[in-house]
Amino acid sequence: MATLENLIKQEKWDDALQYCHNHKDAAIPEINAVLATPRLNGTLENFMYHCLRQIRTAGAAVRLAEGFNRGGRENAYGLIENPRPEAYPILKARLKSPKDERDKDLLLTMAQMDVPVEQRVADVKPYLHAKDLDARQGAILGLALLGDPGSTERMAYELGTKYPQAKSNFLRVFYDFRAWRIPKFVPALIPVLNDPMPLNDIGIRMYLPGGGEQSTTPDEERYCRARDYALNIIVKTLNLDLPFKIKDQTTYTKEQRDLVKQKLRDRGYTVTDEPYPATSD
Repeated sequence: MATLENLIKQEKWDDALQYCHNHKDAAIPEINAVLATPRLNGTLENFMYHCLRQIRTAGAAVRLAEGFNRGGRENAYGLIENPRPEAYPILKARLKSPKDERDKDLLLTMAQMDVPVEQRVADVKPYLHAKDLDARQGAILGLALLGDPGSTERMAYELGTKYPQAKSNFLRVFYDFRAWRIPKFVPALIPVLNDPMPLNDIGIRMYLPGGGEQSTTPDEERYCRARDYALNIIVKTLNLDLPFKIKDQTTYTKEQRDLVKQKLRDRGYTVTDEPYPATSD
């Protein structure tokens, strides 16, 4: 009889994922046994948390919360896909003070859990004043997801920053947390279509059919511009029909950007030809 441990030893990765999907909570003790292996390989540890993502139960959500960040982004994505309220207190207990917190993944995950919106806003809002930039940006986007008053203005300020790394970090959050699925963010991104700032590649993740992800490799890294990332996010969000192919890590012409702007106008969006005014941080 197949066991999860045997499937892993035989490197039958797809079968292992299906095993977890089929056995649900019954597979969690087997996953825990592998995770308890001394000196566990980091890649295998990530895979075990990916296995937990196949189990959409409260028990799996609790286990993902207990091991938050030990499986890379698997824990965050698994909880966003399966946002059980039982996991929320575990995540909240992980929060450090705004002075010390650095984990935007934790804040963004908490913002998407299935507990009352008022509670999520109250827990995330203090981190608007976090010392660390990542934590502040996580709080800004998390509160925007929740429709907190002032969110649009806070996002505009971040997207207007004159510092390439800060702008890159904020756009990275859109990609890492699949914000292109959320049309409410399109108006905030429209001025970025005019932003000429060159950025380091922001490590776009390509999502695979089985639910996994594939990051860019070092030899694929390149410079691109903020406006190209904004165009990708907008087009994917609205599923715009265009005569050119949308690709990650590409540079679009002015004519292509103008066509996207016209498509937005046709849909009733207010479109500007100016970038956000530059802000100091």
